[in-house]
Amino acid sequence: MLFDLSNPRRKNVVRVVYGLLAVVFGGGFIFFGIGSETGGGGLLDGVFGNGGTSTASQYEQQIEDAEEKVEADPTNERALADLARYRYLSGEAQLDRDETGQITGVSEEARNEFENAVEAWSRYLDADPKKIDIGAATTMPTAYRYLEDAGGAAEAQAIVAKENPSVNAYVDLAFYRYIDGDIKGGDKAAEIARKEAKPDQRKQADKILADYRKQALALKKQLAELPDSEEGGSQLENPFGSFGPEGGTAPPAAP
Repeated sequence: MLFDLSNPRRKNVVRVVYGLLAVVFGGGFIFFGIGSETGGGGLLDGVFGNGGTSTASQYEQQIEDAEEKVEADPTNERALADLARYRYLSGEAQLDRDETGQITGVSEEARNEFENAVEAWSRYLDADPKKIDIGAATTMPTAYRYLEDAGGAAEAQAIVAKENPSVNAYVDLAFYRYIDGDIKGGDKAAEIARKEAKPDQRKQADKILADYRKQALALKKQLAELPDSEEGGSQLENPFGSFGPEGGTAPPAAP
């Protein structure tokens, strides 16, 4: 549910607004320790199939093994899950970094690997596994985030939350729904997060979720006040603002 843009000026305004929204949201995730229960890392936790993709050397063998199994059996669930996870890890290893090791952007090699990861994940889901591979699942919201796809991140996080319900998982889901402009979906995830919260977590969870909703509504209002879309306008390229390569340093995320 991305927002249409009317012209370059509108596009730039929206990017700034999303950047501010991401910073506000990100502060909550640092404070709340989101994602620590899933093994996949929250938005700010931890350390950070296209032909011709450059694979990180440490994952070459795992990817080759998984691809051989998928070639032999295109519905091999185990191999598809492994392929999705190792393609993600290969992409993560190839993110642009500065001299201190901080991530500064998404290289073309990393982007290709993330695209391959989500393609393998889609094929895995099409195979209709009886039990979701949570190790692969927890990498997918981050893969979609690096691809600047808030809707994809939300759908992937919904699977994680369903498989491993927790306050953290549903606060993550609320974040992705809100940043994708899905206020109703964010509200639903927020309500479940409150139910999952322990008594000593509820006040903190309520504050974070209320902040997310307030900022999401403010964003929609600002977008509504911008000029109407003109013919030829494009969609928002990076809904994560400063979380993406064009808006600043991308956040770390553990596999």
